[in-house]
Amino acid sequence: MVWQKVLVIAVCVTFANAAVINNSKNATNVKNKGVCTLEVPTLDLIHEDERTGVIPQGNGTRAGYSTIRICCSGYRLQDHSAFHCIPDCGDLCDNGNCTAPGVCECKKGYIKDNQGRCVPTCPIGCLNGVCNLNKVCSCNNGYTLDPSGQMCLPVCHGGCGIGGECKAPEVCECKPGFEKSARGICEYHCDGGCDGGDCIGPNKCSCRSGYTQIKGVCQAQCAGGCKNGDCVGPNRCACKPGWTLDKTGTICSAHCDDPCLNGECTGPNECTCKTGYIQDTFKKNRCVAHCPGGCENGVCSGPNFCICNHGFVKQSKTSNKCVHRERRSAMHFELIPPQYHV
Repeated sequence: MVWQKVLVIAVCVTFANAAVINNSKNATNVKNKGVCTLEVPTLDLIHEDERTGVIPQGNGTRAGYSTIRICCSGYRLQDHSAFHCIPDCGDLCDNGNCTAPGVCECKKGYIKDNQGRCVPTCPIGCLNGVCNLNKVCSCNNGYTLDPSGQMCLPVCHGGCGIGGECKAPEVCECKPGFEKSARGICEYHCDGGCDGGDCIGPNKCSCRSGYTQIKGVCQAQCAGGCKNGDCVGPNRCACKPGWTLDKTGTICSAHCDDPCLNGECTGPNECTCKTGYIQDTFKKNRCVAHCPGGCENGVCSGPNFCICNHGFVKQSKTSNKCVHRERRSAMHFELIPPQYHV
């Protein structure tokens, strides 16, 4: 009973999803024209309410798979038929017969226009014109006869470019990947433009001399570099505000309004102190000597070098500590004979 339900559901799935499945590369053609078979998981053919107990083995070549019939690629299921696949031409075969996938043959009295649609021609009718007494197309204003003389096509003076079509008198419509230029013709389009290069195809830039393509963008190259700046053109460096281009034209040097005392100007009005110096608390452009251990009773006059205040001397040659100077007597007792000692 369950297997019978599987067969019924398989047929239903085939009818419901033929338009979706018919492009599958795994479909296999069978004797009937336009009919293919496809193996699908058997479980997918069983209604959710029936997915209990033992799952049928299926009739596919692989375990757990079943074979169903579908319309092959380029075919569709004929309306109101049990299962008959016919060629599919989409919506472009009105007034014609679809004899093969994508192949439409126009009925008598019709001819294909430039979009592949079957349109009437004289004496039945004339696209964008009227049939005169001689059963020949007489075009409306802004239209001209096509080479076959059976229909009228719009005229766009100056053309529409390699990527456009004349859809109406003086009206060009661009294909994907193209855009209208200032002249009104369809030219290649590159998203974001093509600075430093030329757009030679949809989203395809060709860089000019002095530029190199990096991640799809043409970037200017400066052979000598552009330190602290931006290379804005071939061998042309531009500095940011607060920086000045040096004589070589390759280095942007920082500018400080006030000179950096005991330091270097490394950024706009930004001083970096030399080794052994720290920035003055009150003046940003001034770097003062630094003595890590301090200068007791003295002044730090150089990197880790103290000068003692008046009345003080260094405790030792290698010390930065200043101590009181010891006063010595002007008389040298060691030079006085013992008999004179009191």
